[in-house]
Amino acid sequence: MITGALAALTLFGTIANIPITLFFVSIAFMLAVSKVRKTGVFFIMGIIIVLPGFMAANGIGVGLSIIGWFIAETLASTMKYKDKKAIILSYVLGSTLQTALFTLPMYLSHGEYFVQRKEILHLTDEALQQYLHVVGSWQMYGSMIALTVITSFAGAWISMRILKKHFEKAGMV
Repeated sequence: MITGALAALTLFGTIANIPITLFFVSIAFMLAVSKVRKTGVFFIMGIIIVLPGFMAANGIGVGLSIIGWFIAETLASTMKYKDKKAIILSYVLGSTLQTALFTLPMYLSHGEYFVQRKEILHLTDEALQQYLHVVGSWQMYGSMIALTVITSFAGAWISMRILKKHFEKAGMV
């Protein structure tokens, strides 16, 4: 959360906030999934990390993100949480859907989202103009989703290696 909050202080950070955060929270996801291995882990963890989205007054994005984590949960449950590749794939899917669906209302509104929330987000006129210039770009949207695939995969892969090295050897997982 702190990493995400700090990243959001810049225009790039705002766009990369979710992908950056998902890199760092992957360890918690992988540990929970490795330890519990029951239906609902991805869904519950996904809901927990999506709820701060209400601070950005994006209820629609939060709701859509929860649906995304439900889809990831369905994939993980179908594969019975057994295979590490399936767990990583489910995490990448949930992360990617969270990024795509949470920010979709911002891109569909062509900047109206930021105009309506200028006061809530404490944006100066200059910052608002920068956001409107960048957020109107579908290339930026695609880049953000691609960045999420990369960061969530890297985070999940590294997390699984850490779990194997430290937690499996200690008999905790």
